[in-house]
Formats: sequence, C-alpha cells, structure tokens
Amino acid sequence: MSHPLATTANAPPGHTTTASGETGTVPLMRRLMREHLARHRRSLVLAVLCMLAMALATAATAWLLEPAINQVFLGRDATALWWVGGAILIAFLTRAAGNYGQTLLVARIGFAILAEVRDRLYAKVAAMELRFFQAHTTGELVNRFTLDIHRMRFAVANAVTGLGRDLVTLLALVALVLYQDWMLGLVALLGAPLAVAPVRRLARKVRTRARHAQEETGRLNALLYQSLRGLRVIRVDGRADHVNTRVATVVDRIFQRQVSGERARTLVTPIMELATGLALGIALVLGGHRILSGARDAGSLASLLVALLMAYQPAKRLANVYSILQEGLAAAERLFALLDTPPDLTERPDARVLPPGPGHLSLMGVHFSHVPGVPVLRGIDLEVAPGEVVALVGASGAGKSTLLNLIPRFLDVEAGAVRIDRHDVRDLTLASLRARIALVTQEPFLFDDTIGGNIAFGRPGASRADIEAAARAADLEDLIARLPRGLDTPVGEVGGRLSGGERQRLAIARAILKDAPVLLLDEPTSALDTATERRVQTALAALSRGRTTLVVAHRLSTIFDADRICVMEAGRIIEQGRHDELMARAGAFARLQTAGRAPSDGSAATRETGR
Repeated sequence: MSHPLATTANAPPGHTTTASGETGTVPLMRRLMREHLARHRRSLVLAVLCMLAMALATAATAWLLEPAINQVFLGRDATALWWVGGAILIAFLTRAAGNYGQTLLVARIGFAILAEVRDRLYAKVAAMELRFFQAHTTGELVNRFTLDIHRMRFAVANAVTGLGRDLVTLLALVALVLYQDWMLGLVALLGAPLAVAPVRRLARKVRTRARHAQEETGRLNALLYQSLRGLRVIRVDGRADHVNTRVATVVDRIFQRQVSGERARTLVTPIMELATGLALGIALVLGGHRILSGARDAGSLASLLVALLMAYQPAKRLANVYSILQEGLAAAERLFALLDTPPDLTERPDARVLPPGPGHLSLMGVHFSHVPGVPVLRGIDLEVAPGEVVALVGASGAGKSTLLNLIPRFLDVEAGAVRIDRHDVRDLTLASLRARIALVTQEPFLFDDTIGGNIAFGRPGASRADIEAAARAADLEDLIARLPRGLDTPVGEVGGRLSGGERQRLAIARAILKDAPVLLLDEPTSALDTATERRVQTALAALSRGRTTLVVAHRLSTIFDADRICVMEAGRIIEQGRHDELMARAGAFARLQTAGRAPSDGSAATRETGR
C-alpha cells in the first residue's frame, strides 16, 4: 500500500506532496489560513492593528524630519521645536507599544498552531494501523512532531509579522516617498522590481534544500533511535565504527543541505542592499540637482531619503521572510502529507457497539495479503468457543500472527469474515470491539509509569484492591513485596528496570484486570528461560480460564494443554486436534515437534515448534 508520504512519480527525488496536491506557496498558505489561522481571527486582527500602528508611526517619524529641518533647524521656530519633539516621542511610544502587542499576539498564535498541529498529528498517527507503521520509521514520525512543526510555526509567525508589520510599513513609507515627490519617488523605486525575480529563485532553492535537510534529519533520527536501542548488539558484534560511519554520513549530508540553503538565503541581503543603494543614489543625485536649482527644499528631500532608507529594513525582512516561509512550507508539505494519509481502516458510518456476549470467535473463508498477489492467508475457517484454548503453530511465515491481527482489526480481511458472537468485526465500532479483547505479546510494552499504573492501563479507574488482585493472579506478589514502593514503583522506560519474566507477568496482570472475554496471546513465553516460563505459564493459566483464547505458540509448554492445536502451513490450516491426537497421526505437527526437539540432560525439556 502506498502513502502520500512516499516520493511521487512526477516530483523530484525527495519531494512530498499532500493528498490534495497542494505544494505551491499560495495553496499551502491558503490551507494554513483556512485550517489554523482562521480560528485565531480575533488575535490576528489585534496583531494587525498593532502592526498598522507601528507602520504609521514609522512613516510619521520620517515625515517629521521635514518640519524638523525646515521649521526648527532652518526656520528657528521655537514653537515647532516643541510640537515636533512631542510628535516624535509619541511616534516612538506608539511603535514600542505596537511592537510589544504584535510580538506577544503573534507568538501566542504561533504556539497555539503548534499545539493544534501536534494534537491533530498525534490523533492521526494513533489512529493508523499496522501497515502504516511498517512503512514509516519511528524516527521519521518523531521528526514530524519536533522539527517540522517548529519550522512551520516559525514560518507562520514570520509570515504574519512580515505581511502585517513589514508590508504595511513598506507601503506606508513608499506612500510617503510618493507624497513628497511622486516623480522622484517613481524613478528611485524603479530598482525594486529588479530584486523580485532573483529573490524568488533563491527562495525556491531554500525550500528545496530545506525539504532535503528535513528528510535527512528524519533518517538521522531513525538511525539514532535504532543504534541506541541496539547498542549492546553493536558493541558485542564490533560494529561501532560501521554505525559511526553511517551516522557521520547522514550528518554530513544534512550539513551540506543546510550550508547550501544558507548560501541561497544569505544572497537575499546583498541583493536588497544593491536595490536600496540604487534607489538612494538615484534619489540623492536627482533630489540634490533639484535643490541646487531651487525646485525643492532640503527638509522634504531629507524626509524622502530617510523614508527610502527606512524602507530598506522592512523590504529586506520581507525578502528574508519569503525564504524562511519556504522552509516552513517544506515542513508543512510533509505535515499535510501525513495528515492527508488515508487511514488503513475506517469504521463504517453505521458501525454499532458490540453487545455483551461470551466472546465466541469465528473466522470464515478468510483471505489476506500484505502485498497484492502474494497471499498470506488462504481460506481460513476456524471456530473458537467461549472457554476454549486454541493454539496456532507452524513454520515462520505460515500466517499465524497475521491471523491474530485480523481479530482486533489491526488488519482487515480481503475476503471472508471475522466474527465475534456472530457480529462481523467490520460492522462494529473499533472501541467496542477492542474493549472485548485482551492481548499479551512476546515483547510486552510497558509505559514509563508505576507498576500499578501499567496494570491499570487497560481499565482506567480500577480500584487498588482490583489492581492488587490482578497482580496476585499474575504471580507478581513477590516482586511487589520486595520493592520499597510496591505498586507505586516506577518501571522505567519500556519496563527497563524489570526482568523479561516480570514484564511479561505485569502484561498478564494488565490483561487479567481488563477482564475481556477474548484473549489473544502472541508467543508470550518464547523469549523466557525455562524457570521463568513456568511462572508465566501459571499466570497464563489463570488468565485464560473461562475466556475464548487464541494463542500463537512457539514452545511446546504453551500448547501442551490446549483444547485444540491448529497447524498452519502456507496460509492454511492443514491439521487440527489435541496434542496426543496430532502426534499419533505422525503428520505435519509431529514433524514440527521432531524438528524442534532440543534434548537437555537426556530429556526433552525444551520442545519447540517453528514460528
């Protein structure tokens, strides 16, 4: 399944596009306005008013130079000295108040947008199913939540400030120049259009380099995450230098992209300097000639020249804002591409809540493929009655875990149906379906929370007595007793302060507390030693009692007491029966057992089937 995050056929390498095809500056800005800025209209209007006050105060400062020179310095008018001085003070106070107001309001808008996009992005990612996470790395997704969102916020804030403050200020100063001498002003401003084309070309380069740098940063994050999680393997295999080289290569590519983008962005300033110098030079030569001929006074020319000089700063900022905006829009493209990614699974408009029931599970004629044309499951028919324990065994790639993932709708069938209590899971709300299912996996995920918090995760609001009862049922009493804070002991990141068996029993306690009628076990003991496995098996026996239990089995001890064992091969169930019955048939199951038997001290202590 392809995603809009992938490179498009008609786009340059590394280029991403939203599902709606919005990649240009104007369409992306229109979408930002529609989806985010529009909901902050009041703050935006207030910010624009502050910026307008700043612009008018700036233009007034330049205009006041004319009476300051003509009436105060040349005319020696004492009355004019006071009102001009007071007016300049008021202009600067207005600028200061306007700057404070617009800075605060724009920052508030920017941070609000950041929070909104993060909320939307997390809700989107959290709603995606297995195929999405198989296609995108954790580092890539984390990069969206950090670097991309910050760059988009920074670009939006600068765009609002630039279009509000700098553009209005520039227009006010240009209006003053034309008011002072429209002919001279037009001639002086002829150089400005010459800067537009190169600035736009440079901004496009900045956007391209920024997009590539962001993509490389995502790869770096993914590489760092993987290398830090696998540090022990890297060290013991002597591959530290190899990983260091890979990291250094990606870091160097990011460096090259960033330097190239900065080179393009830095060229904007000299271009604007040249345009401003050209305008001032023309105005000075022509204006000076007119003063010498007596056609105008020194005060009005000084006011015009100062207005032109003051216009340089907002013009330069606008040019830089355009470059910064392109960086932000490169990030916005990636964010919108993720937000526009169609969900793998959706609820039907008329989806209904799964009513209470015993949890009878049935799969009828189920077909499924991860890749079109390469079937993983081929016509699976399976019934699991309430209270029954059914084990799935088979070689790697037989389709066991895929079958398990169809029940809570992590994946959807291509043909056939999965039913719980005669209800097709596709007709049910996901929340009600998954509320009736408990899952224990080979590598249980624990949050960086307390033991009690992790047990109660599947049943918020559970009483302490219920949490303690679930812990006892999962054989966690000795662990809790020896810890100084008991249930309130933090487990660390992904349960790093606990052993593998303790993490597994904690996950079982969570499932016990949830008390769901359907229990899915995905190789829950395959990574444990024999002694730890016995304790976990005791906890699993307590968990599966009275529940509809489907277990993907690896070890013989997991399936020995199963009510039924289903042997899978190439996406089909080829044998079913109890352990002794299947061994007596001397068929596929017996061959798996013989191939997987590993004698220890003369006994078959560890018997395994292929996954």
